[in-house]
Amino acid sequence: MLGKSFLKLSILPKKEIFKASKLLAKNLAGKPTGPDEFTLIRKDGRKVFVEISTHPVKINNVTYVLGIARDVTAKKSAAEELIVAKKAAESASIAKSQFLANMSHEIRTPMNAILGFSEILGEELKEQKYKKYIDTIITSGNTLLALINDILDLSKIEAGKIDFQYRPVDPHELFSDIARIFSVKIKDKGLKLLTDIDEKLPKSLLLDEVRMRQILFNLVGNAVKFTDEGYIELKVKGIFYPDRSKIDLIFSVKDTGIGVSQEDKKIIFDAFKQSSNLSIKKYGGTGLGLAITKRLVEMMNGEISLDSIVGKGSTFAVKMKEVSVASVESGIEEEKILNSDIKFCNQKVLVVDDIESNRLLIHEILTLYGLRVIEAVNGKEAVNMAKSKKPDIILMDLRMPVMDGYEAIKVLKNDSRLKNIPVIVLTASAMKSTEEDIKKIKSDGYIRKPVRRHELISEIKKYLHFETKYDSKTIDSSGIPKTVTGIKKDKKSMELSPEIKNMLENGFYNQYLKVKREFIINDIEEFAEKITAFAREHNISLIYQWGKKLSSQAGNFDLENLSSTLDEFEDIAGKIKSS
Repeated sequence: MLGKSFLKLSILPKKEIFKASKLLAKNLAGKPTGPDEFTLIRKDGRKVFVEISTHPVKINNVTYVLGIARDVTAKKSAAEELIVAKKAAESASIAKSQFLANMSHEIRTPMNAILGFSEILGEELKEQKYKKYIDTIITSGNTLLALINDILDLSKIEAGKIDFQYRPVDPHELFSDIARIFSVKIKDKGLKLLTDIDEKLPKSLLLDEVRMRQILFNLVGNAVKFTDEGYIELKVKGIFYPDRSKIDLIFSVKDTGIGVSQEDKKIIFDAFKQSSNLSIKKYGGTGLGLAITKRLVEMMNGEISLDSIVGKGSTFAVKMKEVSVASVESGIEEEKILNSDIKFCNQKVLVVDDIESNRLLIHEILTLYGLRVIEAVNGKEAVNMAKSKKPDIILMDLRMPVMDGYEAIKVLKNDSRLKNIPVIVLTASAMKSTEEDIKKIKSDGYIRKPVRRHELISEIKKYLHFETKYDSKTIDSSGIPKTVTGIKKDKKSMELSPEIKNMLENGFYNQYLKVKREFIINDIEEFAEKITAFAREHNISLIYQWGKKLSSQAGNFDLENLSSTLDEFEDIAGKIKSS
């Protein structure tokens, strides 16, 4: 290489020669350069990425160039791999968020019907045994809903960005509720359930009830899972601070189960880790429960510990420090009582949802309060109905075919004739981004599914006129409002127009004869739904009650009574004909 021009050496690709010549010119002018990145070619033809710094050096009035080249191939490759990995992580995060959003919607939709109809049934049933069954369904449903919310927040927990919602909570009710949820399973396993809840605990503490339920559900659930004989004990106490404005809330879950070894205690709170002596086939699980529990406890200013002996059992103890004593008790029950006395003034509500069970649930709730309900199955239909029917308020789902709720609300709010109609969003999505999107479209209210009756009525009360008490004219002899089913119960309900009579005597009667002759359950259910909807629309109490009875028996495959109920239509048709 001696005596050869540096720019003509084959170590530089042609496209790099011009850049190198500019740097050499600076050196000859007495200026250092770099570090600058170059691509050099090895003797074997492979490329090497280097950072080159040059310095002019004068010796006996001759300018030399001292060049230092640092091989950065590995560094550059690592940076490129990091970029690729970052893009992959971002894509995975987007996919995860989308999956969680979809999962939330898909699970919350059936939960909406389960909890909603359970609440309605709970008020209709009179026998205490069945009311207890319904209460258990509702309690378990609420627990499942809480778990769904926790799963959705898993990514936030990992990032340390989870939001806690502190509200007044009755600790006695909270811990008793958890014990009640697991009591049946504990009894089925032949175990004893012991509870020791300090009676001196305040009636109301500022807690995140959802997070507390998840912590307790994980701890008690694990105790039940890993205990085959003996007992489960839930113990709760509080230590007051001197000014009694705060307490340290201490609770523990003790079991007489398989226990945890000293070695496994080190990993028991790590994600996806389980005790090494566990049979996955027998016990199952992902190993996430205790990891999430520990993080939640610590993020709520608490600490969790484990005391365990293999073969004798375990005690998980949690200390929530500096829990504030709430100045007021939770007002939910009071709100429910107040809402039970509400009666609206026959206003019209447009319910927009593509899922029939959701519309039916809302319809059943609203008619209890004297509201008229019209329905649409997508946003486009809702806009058209808003123009033609002029509803007093709109309850709008977001995810629907043809036109979704977002677009429908934009259309409604941009129409001068419709923009003043209040729009309350009902959505199964639990994602934070959804709430931000709802704010952008300027809806008037927002309720997350599953819809609770008191929440729905409390929201509607903000926009519609209502009376707080039923007067004597609207109460029947049994003490139930006459409009409780949305059907008038007075004698005028039988005064039908010739057109309606003709529809019943001919159209529906022919369908009746067909379903009675063929006796296909699905056809009977469909017929019951049609005639019930017709009776509701025209306030025909006799037909409405018969249709509901027929629908119930068909849905429950009550073949013993279904045939005789079908026969009753002959008498009903005769009464209508002679009215």
